[in-house]
Amino acid sequence: MTDAGRTEYDHVFYPGHPFAQTHPERLATIASLFGMQPAPVDRCRVLELGCGIGGNLVPMAYQLPDSEFLGIDLSESAIAKGVSNVARLGLTNIELRRADIMEVTPAFGRFDYIIAHGVYSWVPPTVRARMLSIFKQNLNPRGVAYVSYNAYPGSHFRDLTREMMLHHVQGMDNPKERIAQGRALLASLAAATADNTAYGVVIRDQLERVKATPDEVIYHDDLNAAAEAFYVRQVAADAARAGLQYISEATFAHTSLGGHAEPVMEVIRQIPASEFVQREQYLDFFVGRGFRETLLCHADIALDRNVGPQRLKRYHVVAFTQPELAEADPAAPGVVSFKTEKGSAIATDHRLSKAALLYLSENWPQAVGFPELLERSLARLGSAAAPIRANLDEEVDTLLDVLFRAVCRNHIELHLYPPRLTTMISERPTASLLARREAENATFVTSLRHALVRLEDTTVRHFLLLVDGTRNVDALVSDLNAVLAAAQDRATEGGTTDGAPPARPEVNRGRVEESLKVLARLGLLIA
Repeated sequence: MTDAGRTEYDHVFYPGHPFAQTHPERLATIASLFGMQPAPVDRCRVLELGCGIGGNLVPMAYQLPDSEFLGIDLSESAIAKGVSNVARLGLTNIELRRADIMEVTPAFGRFDYIIAHGVYSWVPPTVRARMLSIFKQNLNPRGVAYVSYNAYPGSHFRDLTREMMLHHVQGMDNPKERIAQGRALLASLAAATADNTAYGVVIRDQLERVKATPDEVIYHDDLNAAAEAFYVRQVAADAARAGLQYISEATFAHTSLGGHAEPVMEVIRQIPASEFVQREQYLDFFVGRGFRETLLCHADIALDRNVGPQRLKRYHVVAFTQPELAEADPAAPGVVSFKTEKGSAIATDHRLSKAALLYLSENWPQAVGFPELLERSLARLGSAAAPIRANLDEEVDTLLDVLFRAVCRNHIELHLYPPRLTTMISERPTASLLARREAENATFVTSLRHALVRLEDTTVRHFLLLVDGTRNVDALVSDLNAVLAAAQDRATEGGTTDGAPPARPEVNRGRVEESLKVLARLGLLIA
Protein backbone atom coordinates (compact mmCIF):
# COMPACT_ATOMS: atom_id res chain seq x y z
CA MET A 1 0.00 0.00 0.00
CA THR A 2 1.04 3.60 -0.57
CA ASP A 3 -0.20 6.95 0.75
CA ALA A 4 -3.75 7.24 2.07
CA GLY A 5 -4.37 3.54 1.55
CA ARG A 6 -3.83 3.74 -2.21
CA THR A 7 -1.82 1.05 -3.96
CA GLU A 8 0.87 1.32 -6.63
CA TYR A 9 -1.82 0.20 -9.07
CA ASP A 10 -3.85 3.31 -8.20
CA HIS A 11 -0.86 5.49 -9.07
CA VAL A 12 0.18 3.62 -12.22
CA PHE A 13 -2.73 2.04 -14.02
CA TYR A 14 -2.25 -1.61 -15.00
CA PRO A 15 -3.90 -2.63 -18.28
CA GLY A 16 -6.64 -5.23 -18.01
CA HIS A 17 -7.53 -7.65 -20.76
CA PRO A 18 -8.74 -11.23 -21.27
CA PHE A 19 -6.50 -14.27 -20.86
CA ALA A 20 -7.96 -17.21 -22.76
CA GLN A 21 -6.07 -19.71 -20.62
CA THR A 22 -7.94 -18.55 -17.48
CA HIS A 23 -11.45 -18.96 -18.88
CA PRO A 24 -13.53 -21.49 -16.90
CA GLU A 25 -14.21 -23.34 -20.15
CA ARG A 26 -10.47 -23.86 -20.62
CA LEU A 27 -10.08 -24.94 -17.00
CA ALA A 28 -13.00 -27.38 -17.34
CA THR A 29 -11.61 -28.81 -20.57
CA ILE A 30 -8.12 -29.44 -19.18
CA ALA A 31 -9.45 -30.84 -15.90
CA SER A 32 -11.78 -33.21 -17.74
CA LEU A 33 -8.88 -34.47 -19.85
CA PHE A 34 -7.34 -35.67 -16.60
CA GLY A 35 -10.48 -37.47 -15.49
CA MET A 36 -12.20 -34.77 -13.43
CA GLN A 37 -15.87 -33.87 -13.70
CA PRO A 38 -15.78 -30.11 -13.16
CA ALA A 39 -18.90 -27.99 -12.88
CA PRO A 40 -20.60 -27.06 -16.20
CA VAL A 41 -19.41 -23.59 -17.14
CA ASP A 42 -22.85 -22.35 -18.16
CA ARG A 43 -23.91 -22.54 -14.48
CA CYS A 44 -20.89 -22.08 -12.26
CA ARG A 45 -19.41 -19.71 -9.67
CA VAL A 46 -16.07 -18.02 -10.41
CA LEU A 47 -13.77 -16.01 -8.13
CA GLU A 48 -10.84 -13.96 -9.42
CA LEU A 49 -8.16 -12.77 -7.00
CA GLY A 50 -6.52 -9.55 -8.23
CA CYS A 51 -9.15 -8.82 -10.88
CA GLY A 52 -7.98 -5.26 -11.64
CA ILE A 53 -10.53 -3.46 -13.81
CA GLY A 54 -12.23 -6.75 -14.65
CA GLY A 55 -10.68 -6.98 -18.12
CA ASN A 56 -10.50 -10.74 -17.71
CA LEU A 57 -13.60 -11.39 -15.60
CA VAL A 58 -16.16 -9.07 -17.23
CA PRO A 59 -15.98 -10.81 -20.65
CA MET A 60 -16.56 -14.15 -18.89
CA ALA A 61 -19.68 -12.75 -17.21
CA TYR A 62 -20.91 -11.48 -20.57
CA GLN A 63 -20.28 -14.82 -22.27
CA LEU A 64 -21.84 -16.90 -19.45
CA PRO A 65 -24.94 -15.00 -18.30
CA ASP A 66 -26.26 -17.82 -16.07
CA SER A 67 -23.02 -18.11 -14.08
CA GLU A 68 -21.90 -15.94 -11.15
CA PHE A 69 -18.65 -14.01 -10.94
CA LEU A 70 -16.86 -12.24 -8.10
CA GLY A 71 -13.65 -10.29 -8.53
CA ILE A 72 -11.60 -8.66 -5.77
CA ASP A 73 -8.71 -6.23 -5.95
CA LEU A 74 -6.99 -3.75 -3.62
CA SER A 75 -6.94 -0.94 -6.17
CA GLU A 76 -9.87 1.40 -5.57
CA SER A 77 -9.51 3.12 -8.95
CA ALA A 78 -9.33 -0.20 -10.82
CA ILE A 79 -12.48 -1.49 -9.13
CA ALA A 80 -14.29 1.78 -9.83
CA LYS A 81 -13.43 1.56 -13.52
CA GLY A 82 -14.49 -2.07 -13.62
CA VAL A 83 -17.81 -1.33 -11.92
CA SER A 84 -18.45 1.36 -14.53
CA ASN A 85 -17.77 -1.11 -17.34
CA VAL A 86 -20.14 -3.64 -15.78
CA ALA A 87 -22.88 -1.01 -15.61
CA ARG A 88 -22.39 -0.03 -19.27
CA LEU A 89 -22.95 -3.65 -20.25
CA GLY A 90 -25.94 -4.07 -17.94
CA LEU A 91 -24.51 -7.22 -16.38
CA THR A 92 -26.18 -8.51 -13.23
CA ASN A 93 -24.18 -11.71 -12.69
CA ILE A 94 -20.88 -10.12 -11.63
CA GLU A 95 -19.62 -8.20 -8.60
CA LEU A 96 -16.29 -6.39 -8.46
CA ARG A 97 -15.31 -5.64 -4.87
CA ARG A 98 -12.41 -3.71 -3.33
CA ALA A 99 -10.96 -6.20 -0.89
CA ASP A 100 -7.68 -7.64 0.35
CA ILE A 101 -6.84 -11.25 -0.46
CA MET A 102 -6.04 -11.64 3.24
CA GLU A 103 -9.69 -10.81 3.99
CA VAL A 104 -11.18 -13.68 1.98
CA THR A 105 -12.90 -16.09 4.38
CA PRO A 106 -15.26 -19.07 4.05
CA ALA A 107 -18.08 -16.51 4.26
CA PHE A 108 -17.30 -15.54 0.65
CA GLY A 109 -18.80 -18.89 -0.31
CA ARG A 110 -17.63 -21.76 -2.47
CA PHE A 111 -16.59 -21.48 -6.08
CA ASP A 112 -16.22 -23.91 -8.97
CA TYR A 113 -13.31 -22.01 -10.45
CA ILE A 114 -10.83 -19.67 -8.75
CA ILE A 115 -8.43 -17.60 -10.87
CA ALA A 116 -5.26 -15.79 -9.79
CA HIS A 117 -3.40 -14.48 -12.82
CA GLY A 118 -0.35 -12.28 -12.32
CA VAL A 119 -0.55 -12.26 -8.52
CA TYR A 120 1.40 -15.13 -6.95
CA SER A 121 4.91 -13.97 -7.92
CA TRP A 122 4.24 -10.36 -6.98
CA VAL A 123 2.95 -10.62 -3.40
CA PRO A 124 4.65 -11.39 -0.06
CA PRO A 125 4.98 -14.99 1.22
CA THR A 126 2.10 -14.51 3.66
CA VAL A 127 -0.24 -13.58 0.81
CA ARG A 128 0.93 -16.52 -1.31
CA ALA A 129 0.17 -18.86 1.58
CA ARG A 130 -3.23 -17.23 1.98
CA MET A 131 -3.98 -17.74 -1.72
CA LEU A 132 -3.37 -21.48 -1.40
CA SER A 133 -5.58 -21.62 1.68
CA ILE A 134 -8.33 -19.81 -0.26
CA PHE A 135 -8.06 -22.43 -3.00
CA LYS A 136 -8.56 -25.07 -0.32
CA GLN A 137 -11.33 -23.46 1.74
CA ASN A 138 -13.32 -21.73 -1.02
CA LEU A 139 -13.07 -24.29 -3.82
CA ASN A 140 -15.99 -26.66 -4.35
CA PRO A 141 -15.15 -30.40 -4.10
CA ARG A 142 -14.83 -30.69 -7.90
CA GLY A 143 -13.40 -27.20 -8.27
CA VAL A 144 -10.35 -26.07 -10.23
CA ALA A 145 -7.94 -23.29 -9.29
CA TYR A 146 -5.66 -21.45 -11.72
CA VAL A 147 -2.48 -19.73 -10.54
CA SER A 148 0.22 -18.17 -12.71
CA TYR A 149 3.75 -17.26 -11.66
CA ASN A 150 7.21 -16.52 -12.96
CA ALA A 151 9.09 -19.80 -13.22
CA TYR A 152 12.64 -21.03 -13.14
CA PRO A 153 14.87 -21.78 -14.95
CA GLY A 154 13.71 -19.26 -17.58
CA SER A 155 13.21 -16.43 -15.10
CA HIS A 156 16.90 -16.49 -14.18
CA PHE A 157 17.52 -14.53 -17.40
CA ARG A 158 14.80 -12.04 -16.51
CA ASP A 159 16.13 -11.73 -12.95
CA LEU A 160 19.58 -10.91 -14.29
CA THR A 161 18.36 -7.75 -15.97
CA ARG A 162 15.67 -6.96 -13.37
CA GLU A 163 18.27 -6.77 -10.60
CA MET A 164 20.46 -4.40 -12.60
CA MET A 165 17.47 -2.22 -13.52
CA LEU A 166 16.37 -2.09 -9.86
CA HIS A 167 19.88 -1.14 -8.79
CA HIS A 168 19.98 1.62 -11.40
CA VAL A 169 16.64 3.22 -10.39
CA GLN A 170 17.33 3.30 -6.63
CA GLY A 171 16.17 6.59 -5.15
CA MET A 172 13.95 7.42 -8.12
CA ASP A 173 10.35 7.89 -7.02
CA ASN A 174 8.77 9.10 -10.24
CA PRO A 175 7.30 6.10 -12.11
CA LYS A 176 8.01 7.54 -15.56
CA GLU A 177 11.62 8.19 -14.62
CA ARG A 178 12.03 4.67 -13.23
CA ILE A 179 10.64 3.13 -16.42
CA ALA A 180 12.70 5.33 -18.74
CA GLN A 181 15.92 4.82 -16.81
CA GLY A 182 15.40 1.07 -16.55
CA ARG A 183 14.98 0.85 -20.32
CA ALA A 184 17.96 3.15 -20.90
CA LEU A 185 20.26 1.00 -18.79
CA LEU A 186 19.34 -2.14 -20.73
CA ALA A 187 19.92 -0.32 -24.02
CA SER A 188 23.38 0.75 -22.84
CA LEU A 189 24.23 -2.77 -21.69
CA ALA A 190 23.11 -4.23 -25.01
CA ALA A 191 25.22 -1.76 -26.94
CA ALA A 192 28.30 -2.42 -24.80
CA THR A 193 28.28 -6.23 -24.60
CA ALA A 194 29.97 -8.44 -27.17
CA ASP A 195 27.85 -10.25 -29.76
CA ASN A 196 29.73 -13.52 -29.34
CA THR A 197 29.20 -13.96 -25.58
CA ALA A 198 26.38 -15.70 -23.77
CA TYR A 199 26.03 -12.62 -21.54
CA GLY A 200 25.58 -10.35 -24.54
CA VAL A 201 22.98 -12.65 -26.09
CA VAL A 202 20.95 -12.69 -22.87
CA ILE A 203 21.11 -8.91 -22.43
CA ARG A 204 19.97 -8.25 -25.99
CA ASP A 205 17.20 -10.82 -25.73
CA GLN A 206 15.92 -9.18 -22.55
CA LEU A 207 16.15 -5.74 -24.15
CA GLU A 208 13.87 -6.94 -26.97
CA ARG A 209 11.43 -8.29 -24.39
CA VAL A 210 11.39 -5.00 -22.51
CA LYS A 211 10.95 -3.01 -25.73
CA ALA A 212 7.81 -5.02 -26.49
CA THR A 213 6.41 -4.68 -22.97
CA PRO A 214 4.05 -1.79 -22.04
CA ASP A 215 5.44 0.77 -19.59
CA GLU A 216 2.87 -0.13 -16.93
CA VAL A 217 3.87 -3.79 -17.01
CA ILE A 218 7.57 -2.90 -16.78
CA TYR A 219 6.81 -0.76 -13.73
CA HIS A 220 4.74 -3.33 -11.86
CA ASP A 221 6.53 -6.50 -12.94
CA ASP A 222 10.20 -5.83 -13.73
CA LEU A 223 10.66 -2.91 -11.35
CA ASN A 224 8.90 -4.63 -8.46
CA ALA A 225 11.68 -5.54 -6.03
CA ALA A 226 9.42 -8.06 -4.27
CA ALA A 227 8.74 -10.14 -7.40
CA GLU A 228 9.85 -13.74 -7.06
CA ALA A 229 10.04 -16.74 -9.38
CA PHE A 230 9.61 -20.40 -8.45
CA TYR A 231 10.38 -23.88 -9.67
CA VAL A 232 7.22 -25.83 -10.37
CA ARG A 233 8.28 -28.38 -7.76
CA GLN A 234 8.16 -25.62 -5.12
CA VAL A 235 4.65 -24.52 -6.02
CA ALA A 236 3.42 -28.12 -6.18
CA ALA A 237 4.95 -28.86 -2.75
CA ASP A 238 3.38 -25.75 -1.20
CA ALA A 239 0.03 -26.68 -2.74
CA ALA A 240 0.31 -30.22 -1.34
CA ARG A 241 0.89 -28.85 2.16
CA ALA A 242 -2.32 -26.85 1.74
CA GLY A 243 -4.30 -29.98 0.82
CA LEU A 244 -4.20 -29.43 -2.94
CA GLN A 245 -2.69 -31.30 -5.85
CA TYR A 246 -1.17 -30.37 -9.19
CA ILE A 247 -3.36 -31.20 -12.22
CA SER A 248 -1.63 -29.76 -15.25
CA GLU A 249 -0.78 -26.54 -17.01
CA ALA A 250 -3.63 -24.49 -18.46
CA THR A 251 -2.29 -25.25 -21.95
CA PHE A 252 -2.21 -29.00 -22.47
CA ALA A 253 0.76 -28.79 -24.87
CA HIS A 254 2.90 -27.42 -22.01
CA THR A 255 2.26 -30.59 -20.01
CA SER A 256 2.03 -33.22 -22.75
CA LEU A 257 5.03 -35.35 -23.60
CA GLY A 258 3.84 -35.79 -27.17
CA GLY A 259 5.56 -32.76 -28.66
CA HIS A 260 9.14 -33.36 -27.50
CA ALA A 261 12.21 -34.67 -29.32
CA GLU A 262 13.77 -38.05 -28.56
CA PRO A 263 16.70 -36.69 -26.48
CA VAL A 264 14.13 -35.11 -24.14
CA MET A 265 12.11 -38.29 -23.94
CA GLU A 266 15.20 -40.37 -23.11
CA VAL A 267 15.52 -38.41 -19.88
CA ILE A 268 11.79 -38.25 -19.13
CA ARG A 269 11.35 -42.03 -19.49
CA GLN A 270 13.79 -42.53 -16.64
CA ILE A 271 11.37 -40.74 -14.28
CA PRO A 272 8.44 -42.92 -13.08
CA ALA A 273 5.08 -41.78 -14.44
CA SER A 274 3.84 -41.43 -10.86
CA GLU A 275 6.40 -38.64 -10.31
CA PHE A 276 4.57 -36.31 -12.67
CA VAL A 277 5.76 -33.09 -10.99
CA GLN A 278 9.35 -34.27 -11.40
CA ARG A 279 8.63 -34.84 -15.08
CA GLU A 280 7.21 -31.34 -15.33
CA GLN A 281 10.31 -29.94 -13.67
CA TYR A 282 12.62 -31.61 -16.17
CA LEU A 283 10.48 -30.39 -19.07
CA ASP A 284 11.03 -26.86 -17.74
CA PHE A 285 14.77 -27.52 -17.73
CA PHE A 286 14.65 -28.55 -21.37
CA VAL A 287 12.49 -25.69 -22.68
CA GLY A 288 13.75 -22.98 -20.31
CA ARG A 289 10.23 -22.11 -19.21
CA GLY A 290 9.97 -18.73 -17.52
CA PHE A 291 6.23 -18.54 -16.80
CA ARG A 292 3.73 -21.12 -15.63
CA GLU A 293 -0.05 -21.29 -15.53
CA THR A 294 -0.80 -24.11 -13.14
CA LEU A 295 -4.11 -25.82 -12.37
CA LEU A 296 -4.78 -27.22 -8.89
CA CYS A 297 -7.59 -29.22 -7.29
CA HIS A 298 -8.33 -30.88 -3.95
CA ALA A 299 -5.85 -33.58 -2.98
CA ASP A 300 -8.53 -36.27 -2.67
CA ILE A 301 -9.60 -36.08 -6.32
CA ALA A 302 -8.61 -39.18 -8.30
CA LEU A 303 -6.94 -38.05 -11.53
CA ASP A 304 -6.29 -40.12 -14.64
CA ARG A 305 -3.00 -39.02 -16.17
CA ASN A 306 -3.06 -41.53 -19.02
CA VAL A 307 -4.35 -39.01 -21.57
CA GLY A 308 -4.41 -40.44 -25.10
CA PRO A 309 -5.96 -39.89 -28.54
CA GLN A 310 -9.21 -41.77 -27.81
CA ARG A 311 -10.16 -39.15 -25.24
CA LEU A 312 -10.61 -36.57 -28.01
CA LYS A 313 -13.92 -38.13 -29.08
CA ARG A 314 -15.87 -36.23 -26.42
CA TYR A 315 -14.54 -32.78 -27.32
CA HIS A 316 -15.14 -30.05 -29.85
CA VAL A 317 -12.14 -29.21 -32.00
CA VAL A 318 -11.09 -25.84 -33.41
CA ALA A 319 -8.06 -25.18 -35.58
CA PHE A 320 -6.70 -22.70 -38.09
CA THR A 321 -5.26 -25.20 -40.58
CA GLN A 322 -4.82 -23.44 -43.90
CA PRO A 323 -3.67 -25.76 -46.71
CA GLU A 324 -0.54 -24.58 -48.51
CA LEU A 325 -2.23 -25.39 -51.84
CA ALA A 326 -5.50 -23.52 -52.31
CA GLU A 327 -7.08 -26.38 -54.27
CA ALA A 328 -5.92 -29.20 -52.00
CA ASP A 329 -7.85 -32.43 -52.70
CA PRO A 330 -8.01 -34.70 -49.64
CA ALA A 331 -8.98 -37.69 -51.78
CA ALA A 332 -5.85 -37.44 -53.94
CA PRO A 333 -2.77 -39.41 -52.92
CA GLY A 334 0.21 -37.62 -51.40
CA VAL A 335 1.04 -35.35 -48.49
CA VAL A 336 -0.79 -32.08 -47.85
CA SER A 337 0.79 -29.49 -45.57
CA PHE A 338 -1.37 -27.18 -43.47
CA LYS A 339 -0.21 -23.90 -41.95
CA THR A 340 -1.38 -23.28 -38.38
CA GLU A 341 -2.37 -20.02 -36.71
CA LYS A 342 1.10 -19.72 -35.14
CA GLY A 343 2.93 -20.37 -38.42
CA SER A 344 3.86 -24.01 -37.80
CA ALA A 345 2.89 -26.84 -40.13
CA ILE A 346 0.89 -30.06 -39.98
CA ALA A 347 1.63 -32.49 -42.80
CA THR A 348 -0.22 -35.75 -43.47
CA ASP A 349 -0.99 -38.14 -46.32
CA HIS A 350 -3.94 -39.72 -44.48
CA ARG A 351 -7.04 -38.96 -46.54
CA LEU A 352 -9.52 -38.77 -43.67
CA SER A 353 -7.17 -36.49 -41.70
CA LYS A 354 -6.66 -34.22 -44.70
CA ALA A 355 -10.41 -33.86 -45.11
CA ALA A 356 -10.83 -33.13 -41.40
CA LEU A 357 -8.13 -30.44 -41.37
CA LEU A 358 -9.70 -28.82 -44.44
CA TYR A 359 -13.11 -28.79 -42.75
CA LEU A 360 -11.66 -27.24 -39.60
CA SER A 361 -9.96 -24.56 -41.68
CA GLU A 362 -13.18 -23.66 -43.46
CA ASN A 363 -15.07 -23.41 -40.16
CA TRP A 364 -12.47 -21.48 -38.15
CA PRO A 365 -13.04 -20.27 -35.45
CA GLN A 366 -16.12 -22.46 -35.00
CA ALA A 367 -15.53 -25.46 -32.71
CA VAL A 368 -16.68 -28.72 -34.29
CA GLY A 369 -17.77 -31.78 -32.29
CA PHE A 370 -15.85 -34.93 -33.18
CA PRO A 371 -18.88 -36.88 -34.53
CA GLU A 372 -19.72 -33.98 -36.86
CA LEU A 373 -16.08 -33.62 -37.90
CA LEU A 374 -15.93 -37.31 -38.80
CA GLU A 375 -19.14 -37.31 -40.83
CA ARG A 376 -18.34 -34.08 -42.68
CA SER A 377 -14.85 -35.34 -43.48
CA LEU A 378 -16.23 -38.60 -44.91
CA ALA A 379 -18.79 -36.67 -46.94
CA ARG A 380 -16.07 -34.43 -48.34
CA LEU A 381 -14.15 -37.45 -49.63
CA GLY A 382 -17.11 -38.51 -51.78
CA SER A 383 -16.61 -41.86 -53.48
CA ALA A 384 -13.09 -42.08 -51.99
CA ALA A 385 -14.73 -42.57 -48.58
CA ALA A 386 -16.00 -46.07 -49.44
CA PRO A 387 -12.78 -47.96 -48.56
CA ILE A 388 -12.41 -45.77 -45.45
CA ARG A 389 -15.91 -46.65 -44.25
CA ALA A 390 -15.09 -50.32 -44.81
CA ASN A 391 -12.20 -50.02 -42.36
CA LEU A 392 -13.64 -47.22 -40.25
CA ASP A 393 -12.32 -48.12 -36.77
CA GLU A 394 -8.70 -48.17 -37.92
CA GLU A 395 -9.18 -45.01 -39.99
CA VAL A 396 -10.72 -43.17 -37.05
CA ASP A 397 -7.84 -44.26 -34.82
CA THR A 398 -5.39 -42.75 -37.31
CA LEU A 399 -7.40 -39.51 -37.45
CA LEU A 400 -7.40 -39.32 -33.66
CA ASP A 401 -3.63 -39.88 -33.61
CA VAL A 402 -3.10 -37.03 -36.10
CA LEU A 403 -5.35 -34.67 -34.12
CA PHE A 404 -3.82 -35.64 -30.78
CA ARG A 405 -0.29 -34.98 -32.02
CA ALA A 406 -1.50 -31.56 -33.17
CA VAL A 407 -3.05 -30.90 -29.74
CA CYS A 408 0.23 -31.89 -28.07
CA ARG A 409 2.01 -29.29 -30.20
CA ASN A 410 -0.61 -26.59 -29.47
CA HIS A 411 -1.80 -26.52 -33.10
CA ILE A 412 -5.36 -27.54 -32.25
CA GLU A 413 -7.65 -26.46 -29.40
CA LEU A 414 -10.08 -28.69 -27.55
CA HIS A 415 -13.33 -27.42 -26.05
CA LEU A 416 -15.64 -29.22 -23.67
CA TYR A 417 -18.11 -26.34 -24.03
CA PRO A 418 -17.61 -24.54 -27.38
CA PRO A 419 -17.75 -20.71 -27.48
CA ARG A 420 -21.10 -19.30 -28.57
CA LEU A 421 -19.97 -17.70 -31.78
CA THR A 422 -20.88 -18.22 -35.43
CA THR A 423 -19.23 -18.17 -38.82
CA MET A 424 -22.61 -17.92 -40.56
CA ILE A 425 -23.76 -14.48 -41.75
CA SER A 426 -27.41 -14.10 -40.81
CA GLU A 427 -29.89 -11.70 -42.40
CA ARG A 428 -29.35 -9.24 -39.55
CA PRO A 429 -25.95 -10.14 -38.11
CA THR A 430 -25.09 -9.28 -34.52
CA ALA A 431 -21.63 -8.58 -33.16
CA SER A 432 -20.79 -9.09 -29.50
CA LEU A 433 -22.18 -6.27 -27.35
CA LEU A 434 -18.98 -6.38 -25.29
CA ALA A 435 -16.82 -5.83 -28.38
CA ARG A 436 -19.08 -3.01 -29.57
CA ARG A 437 -18.82 -1.22 -26.23
CA GLU A 438 -15.04 -1.65 -26.20
CA ALA A 439 -14.74 -0.39 -29.79
CA GLU A 440 -16.30 2.94 -28.79
CA ASN A 441 -13.10 4.01 -27.00
CA ALA A 442 -10.35 1.51 -27.79
CA THR A 443 -8.57 -0.23 -30.63
CA PHE A 444 -8.58 -3.55 -28.76
CA VAL A 445 -11.76 -5.57 -28.29
CA THR A 446 -12.48 -8.96 -26.73
CA SER A 447 -13.56 -11.78 -29.02
CA LEU A 448 -15.99 -14.53 -28.10
CA ARG A 449 -12.92 -16.77 -27.89
CA HIS A 450 -11.84 -14.67 -24.88
CA ALA A 451 -8.92 -13.20 -26.79
CA LEU A 452 -7.82 -9.69 -27.71
CA VAL A 453 -8.52 -8.48 -31.25
CA ARG A 454 -6.84 -5.36 -32.54
CA LEU A 455 -8.98 -3.02 -34.71
CA GLU A 456 -6.63 -0.27 -35.84
CA ASP A 457 -8.77 0.74 -38.84
CA THR A 458 -11.35 3.31 -37.72
CA THR A 459 -13.67 2.22 -40.55
CA VAL A 460 -13.74 -1.30 -39.13
CA ARG A 461 -14.52 0.08 -35.68
CA HIS A 462 -17.36 2.22 -37.08
CA PHE A 463 -18.66 -0.85 -38.90
CA LEU A 464 -18.52 -3.05 -35.80
CA LEU A 465 -20.67 -0.57 -33.88
CA LEU A 466 -23.38 -0.85 -36.55
CA VAL A 467 -23.54 -4.65 -36.52
CA ASP A 468 -26.07 -4.73 -33.69
CA GLY A 469 -28.71 -7.09 -35.09
CA THR A 470 -31.04 -4.35 -36.36
CA ARG A 471 -29.58 -3.96 -39.86
CA ASN A 472 -29.42 -6.12 -42.96
CA VAL A 473 -26.56 -5.79 -45.44
CA ASP A 474 -28.20 -2.96 -47.39
CA ALA A 475 -28.81 -0.97 -44.22
CA LEU A 476 -25.21 -1.57 -43.12
CA VAL A 477 -23.96 -0.19 -46.47
CA SER A 478 -26.13 2.89 -46.20
CA ASP A 479 -25.48 3.63 -42.53
CA LEU A 480 -21.74 3.00 -42.73
CA ASN A 481 -21.44 5.41 -45.65
CA ALA A 482 -23.37 7.99 -43.65
CA VAL A 483 -21.09 7.54 -40.62
CA LEU A 484 -17.95 7.80 -42.76
CA ALA A 485 -19.26 10.89 -44.55
CA ALA A 486 -19.99 12.60 -41.23
CA ALA A 487 -16.51 11.72 -39.97
CA GLN A 488 -15.02 13.12 -43.19
CA ASP A 489 -16.98 16.34 -42.76
CA ARG A 490 -15.68 16.77 -39.22
CA ALA A 491 -12.11 16.10 -40.35
CA THR A 492 -12.30 18.71 -43.16
CA GLU A 493 -14.35 21.36 -41.39
CA GLY A 494 -11.80 23.99 -42.29
CA GLY A 495 -11.85 23.00 -45.95
CA THR A 496 -9.20 21.31 -48.10
CA THR A 497 -5.88 22.94 -48.98
CA ASP A 498 -6.82 23.38 -52.66
CA GLY A 499 -10.38 24.56 -51.98
CA ALA A 500 -11.92 21.55 -53.71
CA PRO A 501 -14.77 19.68 -51.98
CA PRO A 502 -13.48 16.75 -49.91
CA ALA A 503 -13.64 13.28 -51.48
CA ARG A 504 -16.43 11.21 -49.97
CA PRO A 505 -15.52 7.70 -48.80
CA GLU A 506 -17.74 5.08 -50.37
CA VAL A 507 -18.34 1.53 -49.17
CA ASN A 508 -20.20 -0.90 -51.41
CA ARG A 509 -22.19 -4.05 -50.69
CA GLY A 510 -19.28 -6.33 -51.58
CA ARG A 511 -17.00 -4.69 -49.04
CA VAL A 512 -19.63 -4.93 -46.31
CA GLU A 513 -20.20 -8.62 -47.01
CA GLU A 514 -16.45 -9.23 -46.89
CA SER A 515 -16.17 -7.25 -43.65
CA LEU A 516 -18.86 -9.41 -42.05
CA LYS A 517 -16.83 -12.48 -42.95
CA VAL A 518 -13.80 -10.86 -41.30
CA LEU A 519 -15.78 -10.23 -38.11
CA ALA A 520 -16.88 -13.86 -38.14
CA ARG A 521 -13.29 -15.09 -38.57
CA LEU A 522 -12.24 -12.87 -35.67
CA GLY A 523 -14.83 -14.52 -33.42
CA LEU A 524 -16.95 -11.39 -32.99
CA LEU A 525 -20.35 -12.55 -34.32
CA ILE A 526 -22.70 -14.17 -31.84
CA ALA A 527 -24.64 -17.33 -32.68
